[in-house]
Amino acid sequence: MKQQIIIYGAGDFGKLMLYHFTHDSHFEVVAFCLDKQYLTTNTFCNLPVIAFESIQNHFPASEYPMFIAIGYSNMRNRSTLFNKARDKHYQLINFISGKAIVRDDLIIGENNAIFSSSDVEPNVTIGNNNIFWTRSILGHGVKIGDHNYFSGGAGLGGNCIIGDYCFLGNAALMINGITIADETFLVAGTVILRDSELATKYHGNPARRVSQHLETGIIIQ
Repeated sequence: MKQQIIIYGAGDFGKLMLYHFTHDSHFEVVAFCLDKQYLTTNTFCNLPVIAFESIQNHFPASEYPMFIAIGYSNMRNRSTLFNKARDKHYQLINFISGKAIVRDDLIIGENNAIFSSSDVEPNVTIGNNNIFWTRSILGHGVKIGDHNYFSGGAGLGGNCIIGDYCFLGNAALMINGITIADETFLVAGTVILRDSELATKYHGNPARRVSQHLETGIIIQ
């Protein structure tokens, strides 16, 4: 019997996660939840939508794990929902596709998603609340922080260190041994050959600095 879970978030990403949990996991999604101020309907994808503020009254944390499905439009918001769910003592599960290649020695936190055709090499450490879309490559010895988003085909060379709240666009790449500072934004196709700077956007091959976003964090329209 599949473990029943709740998805926190009822947008495009929540809908995608429902598909993946249904077709590629041992979990069964039984409900969605949203913060009360964003509730506009009581159903989504033919499942109930419950106000997060009262979710424990319907689906108690002692019985129902949760997955937080929030995208990348405002990267700092990724930690907000994560911490709110933790404060209610929900177990936050990982989704690891059965079609991904993941070594047995992976060290991984909570609320991560690793999608199909991704390749996680030996001696990798992953923190909390990270997304690795299809064909992501995590080289040997990589260490990844929290609340990051890796688009399809992103590639990390061996022994790279990734901070928190970083966004790697489609097919963004880095060579071995690179350190990526917190809130680094690599535009799709960027190839980075040296350590990045805090809260800086890069583009091109080789990468060049485009702008900084220390005040706002990464916001993607």
